[in-house]
Amino acid sequence: MKRILNLEGAINLRELGGYPTKDGTTIKYNKLLRSGDISNLTGKSLAYLKNYGLKYVVDFRSNDEQRNWADTTSDFYKIYSDPVYPLKGNGDKLAGIINQGNYSYLGMIYQSVVLDTHGQQAYKLFFDLMLHNNQPEQSLLFHCAAGKDRTGIGALLILKALGVDDEIITKDYLMTNLMYENDQTIDNILNDKDGNQDVNQMNMTKGDLESITSVFQAIEHYYGSFENYLDKALDIDADKLAQLKAIYTE
Repeated sequence: MKRILNLEGAINLRELGGYPTKDGTTIKYNKLLRSGDISNLTGKSLAYLKNYGLKYVVDFRSNDEQRNWADTTSDFYKIYSDPVYPLKGNGDKLAGIINQGNYSYLGMIYQSVVLDTHGQQAYKLFFDLMLHNNQPEQSLLFHCAAGKDRTGIGALLILKALGVDDEIITKDYLMTNLMYENDQTIDNILNDKDGNQDVNQMNMTKGDLESITSVFQAIEHYYGSFENYLDKALDIDADKLAQLKAIYTE
């Protein structure tokens, strides 16, 4: 099955099925999609997603972004507003303590997100919805604007929770950079001159290896292990983690 789904009206839409895990299982196909903006989906694209089994759409964008570029609606899926921003600010402080100028621009932002109480609340809701996506032949799509940062963190968290190797997670993240080379409409959609300039800069900055490794390092520094982060920050204990693996791997 294709990894990159070039559906009309979508940016950076990708299949997450097929990745192997450390447990010897594989992420199921037709269960999980990551994406950027989906405000311009065409009828043909909607037909594809209906056949795919889409039931849940999780929107990580800010309230302003959701209002100005509203997701395409349909009767076969429900959209859940789950803004990652604005952060509370405590994540910035925690990231600053361990950063010391060692991480990239995006890496510092990503550390702030995963350590911030509001960012954690946003991804907690995401994981809760993942647990509800437990019926056969139904799937969940999560997205932001570029499908790189807020979505990239979401993909990192769920893939690592399911046991995917860090190297594969990193390669999946960096695949987003192909979007900047091939999509001629990206500047018009993601670089809004009247929008939040911090978000604009983030959207238009290509991903880099340090961005992902910095997240792993921040979580290990403050939580000791990724499993402890899942439990303490996202309320995913051992039982819920087992449920997730049963739903999304085979």
